[in-house]
Amino acid sequence: MLGDNIIGRKYESDYEVSYEKVKEYVRVLDDQNPYYTDREFVKSLDGGHPYAPPTFAAIYCQPAMDHLYFDPEFSKLVPRLVHGEQEYHFHEPVRAGDKIHTIAVIDNNYTKTNQAGKVHRIFEIKTTSSNQDGQTVCTGLYTLVIRGE
Repeated sequence: MLGDNIIGRKYESDYEVSYEKVKEYVRVLDDQNPYYTDREFVKSLDGGHPYAPPTFAAIYCQPAMDHLYFDPEFSKLVPRLVHGEQEYHFHEPVRAGDKIHTIAVIDNNYTKTNQAGKVHRIFEIKTTSSNQDGQTVCTGLYTLVIRGE
């Protein structure tokens, strides 16, 4: 079956978290949290850089996922791809200036048949993101559905 031989493949990417990107992200969320937006406030607390909100993981994980979408074997399935769900577990906080390395691994694939008899393929991708100090900042599970024809 198309895509079976990609189980276990690994895709990696690096992302540098900038204060400007965090500001853009929280502006879209309309989040005024000073831990994300106020450099002087955060500096007065611990001398460090502002934090990124936990959901910023969607930003720094995406480049690794892009490598999956452009994999010649998987890209054939993308026209029928539906985002199933994603789940994150947060470990160490991410801050502006951090360099995040993400590894995405295609962990599993299985099929489900809907009530109409269409067979859909489900891919589970696990991600692990670490900062420049080797600390895990986030792990994730993406569930991607390839609609049956």
